This record gives sequence, structure tokens and C-alpha cells, in this order.
Amino acid sequence: MFKSNKFVGLFTVAVLAACSAVPGFAAEFWLVKVAFDANGSEIQQVQRVQVADGQRRNTQLTHAGAMTVSVRNADGKVLQQVSIEDPRVIRVPMLPGSAQGHQFVVRDEGDFMLVLSAQPEASLLQLQWAETPGQPVLPDSPQQQLSLQQFATELQLK
Repeated sequence: MFKSNKFVGLFTVAVLAACSAVPGFAAEFWLVKVAFDANGSEIQQVQRVQVADGQRRNTQLTHAGAMTVSVRNADGKVLQQVSIEDPRVIRVPMLPGSAQGHQFVVRDEGDFMLVLSAQPEASLLQLQWAETPGQPVLPDSPQQQLSLQQFATELQLK
């Protein structure tokens, strides 16, 4: 159903190598690999990492076309919510002389990484996909809830 992405594997290794080189970790995070296609989304892999203060960055966005990711407990209470660029949409360069510098293309399938603060009480990962003009809406749109329970050991969930 989903294809492997060598970049994601290398990205994970690079993040872990950078984190292990710094003594005195400040915060714990989850790396969550999510794959998507026309049938929906699924969590493929999770990993716990510790990141030093100087290596964290804020990825929250507040513009239209963003995707909202919520981490919820078993009762549905939101533990964490962030907005990110829609990972289905990519920018590609236009030919020289075009009126605009880039065009936007919506991928039918792919995968992406989420970096989330560790939430031991978490049970669900909710994805709120943005509607993309001119593209079919995924069957699970506008939101999909993915269970984190299958990864309870790796994430040390309560």
C-alpha cells in the first residue's frame, strides 16, 4: 500500500545522531512517520527521541491551507495541537519565463514525519486535512483519527 522513502530513514538517523551528540537533553519528543494515499493514512513507525533546547524549532503555522495535527487522550481531550504545511502539497519550479516562480502539485500518495512533544496520556493522533482546490478529498477527510495504542511500548504510554 505504501512505498518506503529513503529520505525519511536518513532524516531519522540524522536527528538521532544530532541528539545523541549533545549531553543533557532538555525535552522528549516523538518522531511519527505517517503514510497517506487515496484510501487514507496510517502510522508506519514511531520513535522516542530526546532533543536539546538549542536543536528544537517551532513548526507551527497559522495560514490557510495548513494541516492540523491533534494528540488526544482516550476521552478525546486535546493534549497537543499544531498546524503544519499540508504534506500532500509540494512546490515545483516553473520553466524560465513563467509568470510565477513555482507551481503547486498535490501528491496522491507519500509519507511525512511529525515531531511531537511526548504525551504519555495520548491515545489518538487526529489529522485534520486541509481541503485542496481542484483535488478529490480523501475518504477520511476532513479528519482522521489514528490509534497510538499499537505503539504503546515504544512511546511508553500509560
